Amino acid sequence: MARWWPFVSLLLVCYAAAQDDNIDVERECTDRPADEYFRLSTDGDCREVYRCDNGREDGSKRLAPIRCASSLSFDVERQLCDWRSNVKNCDVKENVLSRA
Repeated sequence: MARWWPFVSLLLVCYAAAQDDNIDVERECTDRPADEYFRLSTDGDCREVYRCDNGREDGSKRLAPIRCASSLSFDVERQLCDWRSNVKNCDVKENVLSRA
């Protein structure tokens, strides 16, 4: 079970609407796959990522934040939470392979 924890942890996080009014949601979400998780910043502990969805009541796009469980970090290349020691791309904002 311990080896599955990083994969399962992504399912355990809460989805919430992004509260930062300074973020241009349209710019961040244009041409981005709905299932792609990405960072808005490389500052911090590498646990928080976002994805675009149509989760607002009016159906418009929003940034849904996802936060990995404590002691885990998000790997943007593999698109999952993993042990911090396994994540080598905390300085990368998005999975460049999915944008090619």
